[in-house]
Amino acid sequence: MHRSLRIVPVVSATLSDQAIEQLRSRADVEYVEEDVVLYAAAQTAPWGVDRIDADLAWPTGNTGQGVKVAILDTGIDYDHPDLAVAGGVNFVGSTRDGSTNPTDWNDNHGHGTHCAGIVAARNNAMGVVGVAPDASLWGVKILNDNGSGYTSDIIQGLDWCVSNGIKVASMSITGVSTASFRSACDRAYAAGVLLVAAAGNSGGTVGYPAAYASVLAVSATDSQDRRAYFSSNGPQIELGAPGVSIPSTYKGGGYAYMSGTSMACPHVAGAAALVWASGFSSAAAVRERLTSTAEDLGPSGFDTSFGYGLVDAQRAAGGTSSPPPAPVDKPPTVDIASPAQGSTVSGTVLVRADATDDKGVTQVEFLVDGVRIGLDTYSGDGWTASWNTIVSIDGQHTLAARATDTTGQTTTDSITVTVGNADALPSVQITTPQNGTTVSGGITISAASDDKGVVSVTFTVDGRTIAVDSDGGNGWSASWDTTSAADGNHTVTAVATDTKGQTASHSVLVTVRNVAPPTGTTASVRSITYSTAGGYAEDRDLHITLYVENDQGSPVENASAFVAIYLNGRINQVLSARTDASGSATLRIVYASSGSYETRIYSLTAAGLTWDGVTPPNGFTK
Repeated sequence: MHRSLRIVPVVSATLSDQAIEQLRSRADVEYVEEDVVLYAAAQTAPWGVDRIDADLAWPTGNTGQGVKVAILDTGIDYDHPDLAVAGGVNFVGSTRDGSTNPTDWNDNHGHGTHCAGIVAARNNAMGVVGVAPDASLWGVKILNDNGSGYTSDIIQGLDWCVSNGIKVASMSITGVSTASFRSACDRAYAAGVLLVAAAGNSGGTVGYPAAYASVLAVSATDSQDRRAYFSSNGPQIELGAPGVSIPSTYKGGGYAYMSGTSMACPHVAGAAALVWASGFSSAAAVRERLTSTAEDLGPSGFDTSFGYGLVDAQRAAGGTSSPPPAPVDKPPTVDIASPAQGSTVSGTVLVRADATDDKGVTQVEFLVDGVRIGLDTYSGDGWTASWNTIVSIDGQHTLAARATDTTGQTTTDSITVTVGNADALPSVQITTPQNGTTVSGGITISAASDDKGVVSVTFTVDGRTIAVDSDGGNGWSASWDTTSAADGNHTVTAVATDTKGQTASHSVLVTVRNVAPPTGTTASVRSITYSTAGGYAEDRDLHITLYVENDQGSPVENASAFVAIYLNGRINQVLSARTDASGSATLRIVYASSGSYETRIYSLTAAGLTWDGVTPPNGFTK
């Protein structure tokens, strides 16, 4: 007997099977049972950490200590008991932009905390353990609590990484490409930050930023070393890593299983931290070390599912002295920069592509629907080709760029564009003189026009041609001596003809006045009229129009009138106005009040004329 217990009437002893059976048969023995072994609630090594042999690198003392790894994501649960977070920064929104207060970059979503745990969950007696458990972990919040963020937020995050000595940036994000996003990634990588990104979960082509040449793209594998069904793939993939049913830390101090290339990315970021800690001194060297020591999966050599293979943390972090396998020549990368995907093109278009390769690109071939339209073997001004879309039928076409490197490997990028060359009727608009104006003497008639090119514009007055402009170098125009036309109304027309002989016209009605009307001696206000305009019901503002003529019945121009506006029998406003060539002057009361309005003329002055002193009867109720 080893010992007897007091809280229950039990003794502990080591007995033979025969003795056990004898005890069980005794009436004074209630039960005989095994003294089972219990275990502490120890931490779990996730299968992904085990599969990439990260735990085999730790016995050498390499746990990624001191290597600064940034998680560009939804933030990190800053007080999670299984994470040692060095700090963080928020770039989501504008009110707390750049804040390093932990409450501002805390993870309320869970995605960023899960990625952080894969990189560097602590090696303790609880929860899980990360690939590089002693790496210096930084939370860069560039995604909001719904898991989305603006490109500008991400660019701020990359800039912060450069300014704060980050060695590895883990980006489990994917989206579309923009020029600024590409430039930010290129500059961050050139500044010494190793950029690692998730390939995407569409099962199709690699998303951005992973597809950029400056970023290490990671696909997802399952526990059987197969590419996960959801994992994006393509020539941009450099490494594969576990990404199916991965346990890791989660928001609120918890843990969760998640799947996606988002989980594969931090496995590689953690391995990169181990490589940095083993003595490598540049992002390019760490990247080369990771790809050259990868465990080949799938077809022999480089492939579009796993790139160079499954990341092998132990081999990669084994030190610069261990001989890596023979390097595999990378295929080139190519991306059509313009025109944009889905755009409509016409006429002659400059097609431009960006192409890179570790050994060098020798040529870029441009094709439309599989037919070559150009071959560029000199990239001094960029990889370009000129495409005359006139020879292509209107509608959708596939535009492709195929890059070839020095070893003959090729990569193709393609987009869909719409050709729209169908010629519509020309358009023409007389810009001067405007409809309803009065003209005299010699004037210039001007017009503007077309979608394909106008070859001539014919100008007529009342159907009679006065000029044909076949140049248009200084705009389409013609001179008209109005003294050759009788005073009164005339129709001016411009007829445009395009390269296909199609025509269109536009006309305006003008009044010719070259004979000065009799001036008379007296000026009279012949009428005062009212109208409303503006607002939902077109009744917000009140317009009051005076018409002034002389005793010969002709309109008086430049007559100055001072009037009082009465509202409900009281003076509301005193206004002034000057008549135009038609003898009219309009006063405007903005946001006019409701009520009864009356206008009274206080004075009227006109050159050479005397006002007859009469205000015609008028009134208006609003």
